[in-house]
Amino acid sequence: MRDYLCEDTIAAIGTPVGKGAIGIVRISGKEALRILRELFRTKKGQKREEFEERRLYYGLVVDEFGEPIDEVLVVYMKAPKSFTGEDVVEIHSHGGIVVVRKILREVLKRGARLAEPGEFTMRAFINGKIDLVQAEAINQLIEAKSEVEAKVALRQLEGSLSKRIEEIRDKLLETKAYIEAAVDFPDEEVELLEKGKVKERLIEVKEEIERLLRSYREGRLIREGIKVAIVGRPNVGKSSLLNALLKEERAIVTEIPGTTRDVIEESITVKGIPVRLIDTAGIRETAEKVEKIGIERSIEKLKEADVILFVIDGSAGFTEEDRKIGELLSGKDNVIVVINKKDAGLKVRCRDLREWSRCVEISAKSGEGIEELADEIVRLVLLEPEAVLGGEEDVITSERHRELLEEAKRAVERAIKSLDEGFESPEFLSMDIDEALEKLGMIVGKVTTEDMYDIIFSRFCIGK
Repeated sequence: MRDYLCEDTIAAIGTPVGKGAIGIVRISGKEALRILRELFRTKKGQKREEFEERRLYYGLVVDEFGEPIDEVLVVYMKAPKSFTGEDVVEIHSHGGIVVVRKILREVLKRGARLAEPGEFTMRAFINGKIDLVQAEAINQLIEAKSEVEAKVALRQLEGSLSKRIEEIRDKLLETKAYIEAAVDFPDEEVELLEKGKVKERLIEVKEEIERLLRSYREGRLIREGIKVAIVGRPNVGKSSLLNALLKEERAIVTEIPGTTRDVIEESITVKGIPVRLIDTAGIRETAEKVEKIGIERSIEKLKEADVILFVIDGSAGFTEEDRKIGELLSGKDNVIVVINKKDAGLKVRCRDLREWSRCVEISAKSGEGIEELADEIVRLVLLEPEAVLGGEEDVITSERHRELLEEAKRAVERAIKSLDEGFESPEFLSMDIDEALEKLGMIVGKVTTEDMYDIIFSRFCIGK
């Protein structure tokens, strides 16, 4: 069980395990300064009692027998002007794991306990330094796999998403006050509700929540990556396209149709977003057993893909095999037609395939059109690519946030439905609004439980 009262002094290594120039041991709690005084010595071996806030001191850390462990820089941050809101000490030593662990052991001997995963951040939340969205953003920033994900996490850490949630809660609180006025002044109840102000405000709130929910698809793709399946008949250049996107020779390319017998998967970053490229076996009718299994797997991969690149050999024109694959993809709104072999001269152009709304002409061999194709992939999956890629848009990336927003939306919709059906009891309307307020409050941490703390902060690394 965590120390939710934050009475203990905690410590942990704040840098990755392994070799490095610098290693950091962090201490947080009311005994942090006392521990520093006991461990630190000047270069002349003297104790120091006074430490100015936010000033680096050069000296030695010693063990319980007064023997030097390492030369260090130490800094003291006095509560509440620290990350956790408590007294915080950082000891910066050389980065060898033996040295850092030895310093940590000396800190623990003097009364601190080893911090649990995410406990420093949890204390920052409990002490009001950050809200729950910002706390989760710290972990997302640490684990970010792409530049765009890091930008989205940083925007949340800066409080942009929290502000949006609070603005929605404020509208609901104003609406609830308006309804409660109808309870306090029953003679005016009908007039208050008939003015339509309650319904108007609830519709505004619902639309705001829906805008955030629509961003979740983008957020999920930013966090988990875009799955892009490359499909087409044999020998149209699917493997060449994979290699062109990867900028390396990953897939075997030959003139022999059916060279790719199985699904090949590789990861890249496109415009700052992680992408999982899936090169599939050429789709055609065949009696060859191994190739047939590969084709079946290819068709299965189409169901999982966020984007499908339908590759055509433009130098050969649009063949009967291409037409059959087109029928297989018909009705899907996530298809980009890629007319390849532009360098060899095209017998079919994008203007000839008007049934497909997205089409790019490329040469996988020379690289012509690859950048345009990357832009088209991003435009397909992001509603506002410029704003998202620039880190200027609030995007929901957490499944927890999405679920709570969905529940808040349903509560608001129930209130709107009650008004539409003429069931205008202020007490029941207030109950639905209270539920929506509760769910929104759980996102930022204004309404939460110890179980919620455990679930969220246990995902963090120790020392953060």
